[in-house]
Amino acid sequence: MGKVIIVGGVAGGATTAAQLRRIDPEIDITIYEKGRDISYGNCGLPYHIGGEVEERDQLVAATPESFAERDVTVEIFHEVTAVDPDNRTVQVKDIRNDRSFDAAYDYLILSPGGSPRLIPALLDVPQAFVLHSLEHLDEIKAHIEEKNITRAVVVGAGYIGLEMAENLVHRGIEVTLVHRDTEIYRPLESDMSDFFMEELKSRGVDVKLDTEIVEVSGDTATLSNGEKIEAPMIIAGIGITPRTDFLEGSGIILNDEGYICTDKHGCTNKEGVYAVGDAIETNYHHVDRPVHVALAWGAHRMAYVISNQISGDSSVCFEGLLGTNIIRFFDYDIATLGLTEPELADYPHFVVDHRQKNKAGYMSDSVPIHVRAYIGKDDGEILRAVVVGTEGVDKRIDILSAHIRLGGTAMDLANIEVAYSPPYSSPKSVLNMVGYKAIEKMKKIHE
Repeated sequence: MGKVIIVGGVAGGATTAAQLRRIDPEIDITIYEKGRDISYGNCGLPYHIGGEVEERDQLVAATPESFAERDVTVEIFHEVTAVDPDNRTVQVKDIRNDRSFDAAYDYLILSPGGSPRLIPALLDVPQAFVLHSLEHLDEIKAHIEEKNITRAVVVGAGYIGLEMAENLVHRGIEVTLVHRDTEIYRPLESDMSDFFMEELKSRGVDVKLDTEIVEVSGDTATLSNGEKIEAPMIIAGIGITPRTDFLEGSGIILNDEGYICTDKHGCTNKEGVYAVGDAIETNYHHVDRPVHVALAWGAHRMAYVISNQISGDSSVCFEGLLGTNIIRFFDYDIATLGLTEPELADYPHFVVDHRQKNKAGYMSDSVPIHVRAYIGKDDGEILRAVVVGTEGVDKRIDILSAHIRLGGTAMDLANIEVAYSPPYSSPKSVLNMVGYKAIEKMKKIHE
């Protein structure tokens, strides 16, 4: 019977443990988690603050006790501080008892996740928080209730920043959004982003762009432009960095940004050492290019791959990522997949841009939907796609993702057979029209 050690829980580590136990009832599994909680719906945290997820415990997926019922050992407040792949051991610090010990493994699965970034001005500020765990959620909720918070500052306009701004507004808290860039939500093209400012203003959010907090004194924050703002609570959502410092000296290869390099089996360069979750680098599915994407789908899929690999089924492989993602921002849905805008520069391509109603235009509740596709000039491959609208965005991005994974080109979109009825679509859907436009542009390129 083999011994598996898993470093970290949540979507990557906890899911791998559950999959392993399902496949192999006998294998010995231990999870070392440096924090308090082992498995929870990380992506749902902002929505509990806003009240959309009513009960906190709805976010809890598994506990040490529930894992124990499946014969999986979970040690919380245990941090893996070093890895020795040659001797197949890890060094573990028992945080509560302030002691360290070595543990041996046959297979090691690294799922350390990422650490939320903080700007220097917010270090040691008692009312400054990040939202990356259930512990953070509990701290934020306690602060809101104990201090009777009616006003808050959100730092950053990425995924977490926008989700926090939305949910604080839903909670009835006045929000100031501070963002050091001049553009909101960088994953979206700037010429498709005008609605962000319109939505923020209509919801009463005070937006401060091209500036950042440089000092906090009491409940007042000073910005780099000299302005002072009320800041009885500050929540920073400015991205994550991989928690891979403990791998220094292990010989496990990291990329320049500190992400763990993995192959199609989820394996690192060291035998018996696998990695999953937010701290790994893998590859795009549709182009030969490395990528790291901190999204749940990839973690769950890689967990399945790794558990099968360890259990002896080498035929199960990770086919790569498209980075398919979606975010809701008040009334709008914003979805993207594929290469980032900067990455497109390395691939000869053309753009198809199409707007129409999400369903038959004569329906009273029809609304505009905007699709943009970046298409390879040589083969018509969809390199990147963006969908923005207030209804039906998820449907279109999911179709595009499945279409690309099955080898479909932009021109093939003309053949996508939609379920048409006036309340749902048009006879020629927005994606059909992207396909027809791609056909015409490709003809002109190759004339």
